[in-house]
Amino acid sequence: MTDLDDEQRAADGAARRQNVDAAQTLALLNEQADSIRVELAHLRQELTDVQRGITAERSVQLREANEKLVLAALHAEGIADAAVSSLSDLARSTQRDTLTDTPNRALMLDRMESAIALAKRHGTRVAVLFIDLDGFKKINDTLGHAVGDATLQLVARRLESVVRNSDTVARHGGDEFLVLMSEISQATDAALITEKILAAFAAPAKVDGYEIDLIASIGIAVYPEDGKDASTLIDRADTAMYRAKRQAGSSFDFFNEHTASD
Repeated sequence: MTDLDDEQRAADGAARRQNVDAAQTLALLNEQADSIRVELAHLRQELTDVQRGITAERSVQLREANEKLVLAALHAEGIADAAVSSLSDLARSTQRDTLTDTPNRALMLDRMESAIALAKRHGTRVAVLFIDLDGFKKINDTLGHAVGDATLQLVARRLESVVRNSDTVARHGGDEFLVLMSEISQATDAALITEKILAAFAAPAKVDGYEIDLIASIGIAVYPEDGKDASTLIDRADTAMYRAKRQAGSSFDFFNEHTASD
């Protein structure tokens, strides 16, 4: 065996040892890589779990916050609605007659002036009916004020049942009522409504078990013939009512400047 062969064998042996060492090193590296991969998988799972936990917690917090906001919004809306309702009730109470829930004098005057302004623009008429209950004092004196109050409420409802939706019924004071008829074309329109009112009053009326006779005297004044403002129309309708009262039973009369002093 020559020296060359010995050198070759020595080189081959060294190569084999290097191959073995390399294989062992590669195997170790693979083991370490597998271990790292497992560790990374664990870390990823833990991170996912943490993230899920955080997301769930945040979701709960967000849901709770959202519920609180919704409740707060509902509460605020409730407060706002209550405030609006209170303001509406307050405004209504300052404009309505407390007994009959009809417009009070101030509101009625305002509506009359508005109706007059509208009639002036459109070339139409406005009628004011002044209604007085005959014998009402006797109802109060013999049956009591509770029956008298209930009678006034009944009168208000019957008046509202026969006038047009565009008309206004108001208690003027005591046992007196006003009816505002806006945008009529002629005075006879007011007469037709007045006849309906008297027919409604003639129907049987029972208040707290008592039979009540509703007898009314009605005076009528018309814009623009009888007056150009609300106060004048009311005064002249009142004058006409006293002329109607001179007749027996329920009746009505128009204001007539020539007979006003009769």
